Amino acid sequence: MNLKNKLAINSTLLFAFILGLVLIGSFLLFKSHRKDLYYEKLEDNALITAFFYFEKDEIKKIDSISYQEIESKYNKIANQSIRIYNAKTKKLYLHDDVPVELNDRELKAISKDKILHFNISERQFSGLYYKDNQGDFIIVVSGIDDVGNQQLETLSIVFFCFYLAGIALNYLLGRFLARQTFRPFADVISKVNTITTENLHSRLEMPAVSGKDEIKELITTFNYLLERLENGVTIQKNFLKNASHELKTPLTFIIGDIDVSLQHPRTNEQYEEVLKSLRKDTFHLKSTLDGLLILSGLELSEPDQMEIVRIDEIVWNILEKKAIEYPEVKVILNLDAIANNEDLLSVNANRHMLFIALYNIIDNAIKFSFPSQVNVTAFEKQGKLLLKIIDQGSGIAEKDIESIFDLFFRSDRTRHIQGQGLGLFITMQILKRHNIKLTVDSELEKGTVFSLLFP
Repeated sequence: MNLKNKLAINSTLLFAFILGLVLIGSFLLFKSHRKDLYYEKLEDNALITAFFYFEKDEIKKIDSISYQEIESKYNKIANQSIRIYNAKTKKLYLHDDVPVELNDRELKAISKDKILHFNISERQFSGLYYKDNQGDFIIVVSGIDDVGNQQLETLSIVFFCFYLAGIALNYLLGRFLARQTFRPFADVISKVNTITTENLHSRLEMPAVSGKDEIKELITTFNYLLERLENGVTIQKNFLKNASHELKTPLTFIIGDIDVSLQHPRTNEQYEEVLKSLRKDTFHLKSTLDGLLILSGLELSEPDQMEIVRIDEIVWNILEKKAIEYPEVKVILNLDAIANNEDLLSVNANRHMLFIALYNIIDNAIKFSFPSQVNVTAFEKQGKLLLKIIDQGSGIAEKDIESIFDLFFRSDRTRHIQGQGLGLFITMQILKRHNIKLTVDSELEKGTVFSLLFP
C-alpha cells in the first residue's frame, strides 16, 4: 500500500472515530434533554392536576361518573395517566388503567423529596407531594413520550446516514488531497530516477510556489546530496587517475633501472649506483603508498580518539626526525611569545593525526627553502594559540595558493622537488577535523608563512 492510500485510509479512520464520538454524544445529549423536558411536562401536569382537583374542592363532591368524564377529557388533552394517593393512608383516590403498581417505598420517596422523577420500563413518572386543606396527597402523572421517541428514532437514522456519507466523502476527499499533496513527490522521484553517475551535475528544480515547505526542504537536501556525490565521484576519478600515475612513475623507473643493469655486466660501483637509484625510487613509492593509506584512513576511519596533547612536544619530535634527514637545515622553534601562558600549548586533539599534519607542513617548509632556515613560532591571538611555520623558499604563486590543498596538485615551480601531492591535502583534512583554521601568506622569491589558529 502506497503512502497516498495509507494517508487517505488513516485520515478516514480518524474522521470516522471523531465523527462517531460527536454524533453519539449529540444523540445521547438530545435524548437526555428530551427526557428532562418530558419530566418537566409531567411535573407541570401534576401541578395542573392538583389545581384541577383540589383547589376547587371537588374531590368529594363529584361522583364517580363525573370523575370518569373529567379524567377522560383531561387525559385526552394531556395524553397522560394520573393517580392521586392519600399521603398518609396510601389510599388511591384517582386511578388510571396503567398496569403498574407503585409500592410504599416509591410513595414514601415522593413524600420525602416532594418532587420525584423516575421511570419504569419505557414509562416516565413524575410524583408530586401536595398539601391541601383537605389533607396531604401524592399526585403521580405518567406517560410515554411517543413524540420524543419518534424524534430520537428519526435523529438516529439521520445521524447514521450522515455518518456513512461523511466517511465516504472524507475518503474520497482524502484520496484527492493525498494525490495533490504527493504529486510533487512523484515528480521528484521521476526526476531522481533519471540521474545516474553520468549526469550527477543535474539538479532538481524548485517548485514555483512561494514560501518554504517540506518539498522544498527535500529538494534542497537532495540537491546538496547530489553535490556531495558529484564531488565525491570527481575526487574518486581524479584519485584513481592520479594515483595510478603516481604509482606508475616510480615503478617505471625501478623496472627501467633493473632492465638497464641487466643488459651487460657492470662493476660493483655501477651496481651500487643502480641500487641507490632503486632505493630512492622505492622510498618514493613507499611514501606515495603511505600517503594513500593515510588518506584512506581519514576518509573511512571511525571518529578519532581525542586527548590533551602538547604542541611543543609534537614539534620537537618532528624536528628530531627531520634533523636526521636534513642535517644541513636549521629549524628554530620560538615559544617566547607565550612563555607566560604555556597552557595554550595543550590542545585537545588526536596525537597521531596532528603529528602528520604538522609534519607535512614543516617538511614542505624544509624542502622548499633548503638550505635556508625555517622558523616555527608560537603566538597568542585572542586567547588562542597561533602557530606560524615560516620558510624562505621560492614562494607560491597567488593563483596556486587555493590549489595547493587539492589532491595530487603539484605546482610547476616545484615539480623538480620530490613529492606526491598528497601531504597538504591530508593536512587540510586533519585540520578540518580538529577545527584548526589554516591561512597561507606567500610572496614569490621571499617565502611562505603557514598560520595555524587552534580552537
